[in-house]
Amino acid sequence: MATIPAPRCRKHAPNMNKHRIMIVEDEAIVSMELRYMVESMGYEVAGTASSGDDAVARANELVPDLILMDILLQGDRDGIDAAEEIRRDKSIPIIYVTAFADDATLQRAKITSPYGYVIKPIQYKELNTAIEIALYKHRADMQMQGHIEKLHKTIEGIINAMAKTVEIRDPYTAGHQRRVARLAKMISEHLGLTQAEVDGVYMASMIHDIGKLSIPSEILSKPGKLSETEFNILKIHPESGFEILKNIEFPWPIAEMVLQHHEKLNGSGYPSGMKGDEMLAGARVMVVSDVVEAMASHRPYRAALGIGRAIEEITQNRGILYDPEVVDACIKLVNTPGFDLNTELDK
Repeated sequence: MATIPAPRCRKHAPNMNKHRIMIVEDEAIVSMELRYMVESMGYEVAGTASSGDDAVARANELVPDLILMDILLQGDRDGIDAAEEIRRDKSIPIIYVTAFADDATLQRAKITSPYGYVIKPIQYKELNTAIEIALYKHRADMQMQGHIEKLHKTIEGIINAMAKTVEIRDPYTAGHQRRVARLAKMISEHLGLTQAEVDGVYMASMIHDIGKLSIPSEILSKPGKLSETEFNILKIHPESGFEILKNIEFPWPIAEMVLQHHEKLNGSGYPSGMKGDEMLAGARVMVVSDVVEAMASHRPYRAALGIGRAIEEITQNRGILYDPEVVDACIKLVNTPGFDLNTELDK
């Protein structure tokens, strides 16, 4: 049975900002005791639930500031399962209020990243402290997330500025980096990469040709076929790009991906002749995206070859020059009903 102090005058409650707390408890008496304690602390009870399914539905409906979650609940879904789904969809801090303290339960609970774990019988002071700490930590987490999002936008702005600088210098391939980045992003998402990995591939693709700033403009814009000497000069642009980017502390290995975007699976690429897994996963995505976009688009020295020819190229060299999983993902995207690669790349 919970230990409940004498009622406190509301004007002396320690927290008067009216945070809304949802109670998930299948024992009616315990639920009432929790409500009494929560309200006496100066918080508002947003609502209650007695089953896992109800908890998920009510959380989506009410969007409380915090949830007190029992683990053993009515129905097939227990409190941990419910908390996992709630935390996946909503950024709501959860405190477990339960009689379970065994290692197996604790390990399951940890996976849902709870903000507290209070053991029954409930002590008023312990619960009050857990709630205050959880709300404070969640507020700090949200502020940190805001800072991270702001930093991400700043980095994206810098990347876009770099990309535009390259395109101004090389107008014949204007938009190439942007279109490669969009295709690389779609392939990465199709492969099931994490959001952080997708973001890294996208950012690196946006400036993968930044090393062309070091290439004479007459080579970049030459309407005919490059001589061997001119092509050898052009081939230094991945290394030049790496030198430009290597000292910038991006959250992703952007300089390394830029360095590797002309490598090939069998070691026939440049500048280092890397093979297979020596290449970063993001770079393997960029290689395919770069080839497909380049073949599908117009160049100073030739007309566009078309998407069909580009797909034929990566299909014939699947597992030889290009990562087979990346090739399969790219082809599957192209073959998706209603998907127009030319339209997607020009958005």
